[in-house]
Amino acid sequence: MARSMLAGAALLCALAAPLAAVTLLPHDVRPGHAVRHFVGNHSHYTMLDPELEPYFTLLDDGLLMTIADLAPLLDRPLNLAILEQTPYSSAAHSVPLLVVDRRRMLHFPTTNGLRGEIPENAPSGSVIDLPPIKATSLHDSGPVAYKIVKGNEDPIFSLRDKIKGDIVPEVRSVITEGDVEIIATRPLDAEEKSSYEIVVQATDLQGTNKASLPIRIDVADENDHAPAFEQDVYYFAVNGTIDENGPNGTAHWQRFSNIGQVHAYDADGDRVYYSLTVPSNLAVIVPQTGELILAGEPDGHEVELRVLAHDTGSPPRKSRPARVFIDFVVPERNELPALHREKRRVTRAVRPTKRTEFSEADGEVEGRSVFTLEKETDRETFKIRDENPWVTVEPSGVVKVKKKWDYEELGPEKTIDFWVTITNAGNGGKLLYTDNQRVIIHVKDVNDEPPYFINRPLPMQTVVQLNAAPNTPVFTLQARDPDTDHNIHYFIVRDRTGGRFEVDERSGVVRTRGTDPFQLDMEYVLYVKAEDQSGRVDERRFQSTPEERLSIVGGKRAPQFYLPSYEAEIAENQKKDSDIISVKAKSFADREIRYTLKAQGQGAGTFNIGPTSGIVKLAKELDFEDLRQPHVYSLVVTATEDSGGFSTSVELTIRVTDVNDNAPKFELPDYQAHNVDEDIPLGTSILKVKAMDADSGKNAEIEYLVSDDHFSVDSNGIITNNKQLDADNNNAYYEFSVTAKDKGEPAKTGTATVRVYTKNKNDEEPKFSQQVYTPNVDENAGPNTLVTTVVASDKDGDNVRFGFVGGGTSSGQFVIEEITGVIRLHNKAISLDRDKYELNVTAMDDGACCVNGDATIHTSTAVVVVFITDVNDNKPIFKECPTYYPKVEEGAPNGSPVLKVHATDEDKGVNGQVKYSIVQQPNQKGTKFTVDEETGEVSTNKVFDREGDDGKFVSVTVKATDQGEPSLEGVCSFTVEITDVNDNPPLFDRQKYVENVKQDASIGTNILRVSASDEDADNNGAIVYTLSAPYNPGDIEYFEIQPESGWIVLKKPLDVSIQPHSIRI
Repeated sequence: MARSMLAGAALLCALAAPLAAVTLLPHDVRPGHAVRHFVGNHSHYTMLDPELEPYFTLLDDGLLMTIADLAPLLDRPLNLAILEQTPYSSAAHSVPLLVVDRRRMLHFPTTNGLRGEIPENAPSGSVIDLPPIKATSLHDSGPVAYKIVKGNEDPIFSLRDKIKGDIVPEVRSVITEGDVEIIATRPLDAEEKSSYEIVVQATDLQGTNKASLPIRIDVADENDHAPAFEQDVYYFAVNGTIDENGPNGTAHWQRFSNIGQVHAYDADGDRVYYSLTVPSNLAVIVPQTGELILAGEPDGHEVELRVLAHDTGSPPRKSRPARVFIDFVVPERNELPALHREKRRVTRAVRPTKRTEFSEADGEVEGRSVFTLEKETDRETFKIRDENPWVTVEPSGVVKVKKKWDYEELGPEKTIDFWVTITNAGNGGKLLYTDNQRVIIHVKDVNDEPPYFINRPLPMQTVVQLNAAPNTPVFTLQARDPDTDHNIHYFIVRDRTGGRFEVDERSGVVRTRGTDPFQLDMEYVLYVKAEDQSGRVDERRFQSTPEERLSIVGGKRAPQFYLPSYEAEIAENQKKDSDIISVKAKSFADREIRYTLKAQGQGAGTFNIGPTSGIVKLAKELDFEDLRQPHVYSLVVTATEDSGGFSTSVELTIRVTDVNDNAPKFELPDYQAHNVDEDIPLGTSILKVKAMDADSGKNAEIEYLVSDDHFSVDSNGIITNNKQLDADNNNAYYEFSVTAKDKGEPAKTGTATVRVYTKNKNDEEPKFSQQVYTPNVDENAGPNTLVTTVVASDKDGDNVRFGFVGGGTSSGQFVIEEITGVIRLHNKAISLDRDKYELNVTAMDDGACCVNGDATIHTSTAVVVVFITDVNDNKPIFKECPTYYPKVEEGAPNGSPVLKVHATDEDKGVNGQVKYSIVQQPNQKGTKFTVDEETGEVSTNKVFDREGDDGKFVSVTVKATDQGEPSLEGVCSFTVEITDVNDNPPLFDRQKYVENVKQDASIGTNILRVSASDEDADNNGAIVYTLSAPYNPGDIEYFEIQPESGWIVLKKPLDVSIQPHSIRI
């Protein structure tokens, strides 16, 4: 009987489930290899293929794995049937498998995965540093499709063909015969996530041969975060010891005691060091820990410090300063008892974890208060640190239900785990401390889930042998209950058999009663249920399943399909002969079943069914766009027992889904719009394009794109202008591409060409070739002299006329030719007496380019600055030359100043710049004077001697030369008087005078006249004579000399006894 039940269960191989892709398994895979993991909610899984049980097993948690060598299954298509059962439904899964030689499979060079790296903050499009990524196989598998199948949900990474190097944003798959590389689609942050685990899958274009490569991508950290303190402000209290001998309020402070600790964190993970912004004699900070140590005596009740945190990264970064307030507490002698004192503690203490236990029923009502957290003081307030889905915390510490607690939805620990922050603001509102506490609520399950039957198929059916003995088992009721403390009992609710059957309350086995034979083909009906007698609804009722009908037929009955109807969905590109769905029926006679398939309406021959397997296959190619093929096939599957047994039928509906295998096509390959005014407003509709897509649904939904940013296109294909058009550029037309892109995966596109021919408008003003013209004209230029030519053009093609601002073609001494733009001096007398002349010229179009162009005339302006070029036609002139009468003392040192000459030149610029020089006198050796060529300072070039060759007067000629080309000169000649200096002694005409005087010469007699001369002039050369007697002072008594004439006269009669007399003149 057990063998029969197993065979019957094996028929449950496939229900209404879409066809899964074929899973390839290497022939040498080891036992324990995970094939697939089924994950459901309260699901139970059963493998229904006894033939494959030696090779595969299905664990209770839904893991399908190998248990033996698969070599005997090499190249043999397998279709593994899995039954999934939940309390209220069941579903079948078909797992197509193919065991192939590993060498023929796609594989990556390494099976252990790759590890790559990218710097954080690397720009979008940066390539991950990885070895080459390429999947290969023994035979040429052609192009391979690569796709990121895991770990890239955001998406953060994209694949790129390494050879082409093209980047397609947000595309995570690529088809190539070469290597692929991974790029980042945006800058990454190592602090947000330091590594990513992704899986790249390689698939051949048939979708059957696959290989996976796990890749870890590390984000290399950069020091891009400064440390940050956990708090902006810290408050610490330091308690002193009362000085019993001192006045009230004085205290002792314990040096090197711990004040408190600050803490900063660095998002880069760097080590943090601490320092004070300003060193303090009162406190020091431990760099490694942030502990503040008391180092001195406070001179007040409160001190504020500022601390910094530094990291060790490169380059190093520092935090914003945190403020630290230290309160020095001096207890009063008459202070209140200790039990009333307020406790001061270090910031950021962690209290012991609060653990408590409640039942699921305690959290049944939203907003209900569950319990209250304990306070240390009345001033403490509570706040939940991170939002929790199950509870909230009031400032008072009351924990309330936020959402109804559900034991089955809690995690494996069955706890509600959260942290709270506890703050004490103190009396004056100043923060005293902030604590943290972890709270863990252990939730006990409440029996609140009803049981459910897992018997399949439904409705429940079985048969009973006509001569079945009493207590013969005919059926087993099976129920499940998700509650942990369930206690399931089975009952017959209504008996329509006259007591012929009973059910074992604990096992659920339905057995026969009595000895009377059962009647052939008679249906015996029982209504049964299962109760959870640990789950009481009220005093009289337990939780139970709905009543189920159990039909028992005497003798034989037709096979029963596992579902009342079947449905499957396949894509239009499904391969011919591929499996679609497995339709199984149960034989109550344990006979083999043959299956047949018949189409209702269209579709005959499109599908066939395996006569013994019940697997429906695709018999011919599908095309969703072929109007002759339906999109929904209505089929009837009939199951017939062998050897003329019973048969039964079930409806099978197969829906064909569209595949994006058609690209959008435009109605026209080329769209044109003519005579579009270039001055149309932005957003004006210009033309409409239209594309069609033969696919359906999303695959046929089209969006349009244009290649020229002057234009945009909406979802209806209407093209408008984004920017102002310009007929004067682009040869008066715009040519660009419009793309129609469907929303399939991958998307397909079609293109068309758009040409927009613009109509010119007089919307451009003339443009001068330059905004400022700077011609030069000689100061002596005559009438009609050409000055310059201004040039202007108009993009619109208008004719341009020139003039001066204010109207007319003349301005002062200048005229402009209206057509050519030539500027000349007028034909009258010319007097260019300024350095420059500024002319404002205009260019005006005539609108000849366009219809009604003359209705809008455009004018532009330019500036002509005419610089007057000086002509060197004036020589330097010494206007003050006649007034020069300089004097120089004889003997004055070389380089002595004489005078400063000055010459003027009426010319401008270099033509009026003057330099000075001394003109060499004829037959003169060297120059007696020098002149500074820039300043005109004249200086001596020798030491003059008035009494020598130089004489009393010296002539000088100074020349002034301008810097024109050719240069002009002017000269100035003047006489320098050499003034006398008393530098010569008088000289007698003889060295010695001897004269005989008669002894009797009378007084007053002229004895001798001496004569001397002096080369100096004026008073310096005037001579006065005097006498002296150096040898005999008495001699002077006899003679005297006339001071001016030099006559020596006898003054006293001579004494003959004294001879001779000697005197000095």
